[in-house]
Amino acid sequence: MNYRSRCSRHHHRVSIAGFTLVEILVAMTIIAVGVSALVSSAGASAWRAEQLREREFGRWVSSNVLTELQVRPAWPDVGTTNTEVEMGDSLWYVRTVTQKVADPDLRRVDVQVRRDKDADNYVYVVTGFVGNPSLRQTGGGQNGPVPSGQLDQPQAQPATGGLAPNEVTR
Repeated sequence: MNYRSRCSRHHHRVSIAGFTLVEILVAMTIIAVGVSALVSSAGASAWRAEQLREREFGRWVSSNVLTELQVRPAWPDVGTTNTEVEMGDSLWYVRTVTQKVADPDLRRVDVQVRRDKDADNYVYVVTGFVGNPSLRQTGGGQNGPVPSGQLDQPQAQPATGGLAPNEVTR
């Protein structure tokens, strides 16, 4: 028997359990891709939340401006006005465009709200109508004054089946 066969017979190759370098690199690559996807998703969610917040504040600002115009005792001038409004710890730039319409007792008002004074796009735009304040106070219109409590159309009956609101059937 030669030396080589004797050594190989008694010498067993020891197998070491573990990961190879390639397996570790593949696992690290998968983890890196997953983490980057999570970070990207979180960033996009934060951006969307900020956009929704900004849009909601823009809606509130535009609705408030339109409501103020509708209850004001003065008739809004036809044309464009630019104002600034503070809401939600932010300064909002409001452009109000008032136009005449077919009805002489109404005016169309477009309220455009933006965050940046020089921006071309608006965060929110609302359109409404403002009635002539002098008619609001007298209760009149194109067809003359309307007596207090009287409507142009007959009043609808309540859905009580012909009973007065306080009557109860047993």
